[in-house]
Amino acid sequence: MTQAEIPHTVPALPTQGRRIAIVGKGGSGKSTTAAHVLAHWGNIGVPCIGLDTDKPGEDEDGSLYSWANLADLGAPVYPAPSQHQIASESARLTPEKGLCLLDSGAWERKTGGPHLAVLAAADIAVFALPPTRMELERAGSVLGALAQLEAVGARVPRLVILQTLVNPSAGSAGRTRLALERAGHRVLSTVVPRSDARDGLAQAFGRTPRLVKGSALEDLSYELLHLAAEEAV
Repeated sequence: MTQAEIPHTVPALPTQGRRIAIVGKGGSGKSTTAAHVLAHWGNIGVPCIGLDTDKPGEDEDGSLYSWANLADLGAPVYPAPSQHQIASESARLTPEKGLCLLDSGAWERKTGGPHLAVLAAADIAVFALPPTRMELERAGSVLGALAQLEAVGARVPRLVILQTLVNPSAGSAGRTRLALERAGHRVLSTVVPRSDARDGLAQAFGRTPRLVKGSALEDLSYELLHLAAEEAV
């Protein structure tokens, strides 16, 4: 499926809803992506909520909950529960026939960290990955965490990769997509462009998201909706 082929329709979701987590390294555009996707879902009438899974007491610039306290994201956003309650709280808060979007902090795979709990709580894990050789090399930590969950018999989400901070004039996104697909990973059709202009995505924190028809983030909101519906079949 290419971006041009992403259907802009709202599919039926299961009664219990679905949970989608966005994970990745710091600065990969996770919170910016989450805020705009939530706003698009809310705008088209999809029942949805956001759950910020940063550890309680931490203040990470650009976190989804902080953003929601500054601007209307079109859907309620809840602060992080304790690590051991991420799965139960995300399930409890997920709207009927709707979606819970879990926004995670900067990826750190370590004992006692929240990221394995976030992955185990999700039906789908969206790995935000800038298409550079360095980031591709560092991707092993996220992939290894999924393997760790599987090894201990825990719930493992479906992994999809979202290319973010993409320079439209560079060829790195195409090369990275090819390498990932050859390795057996599903790469989303949508790519999120890098935009440092005054009204661009890089400057969006704290503002009400601009809902631009035909934009990459509108496409992504529909692509994730249909992916969630696939999981329900």
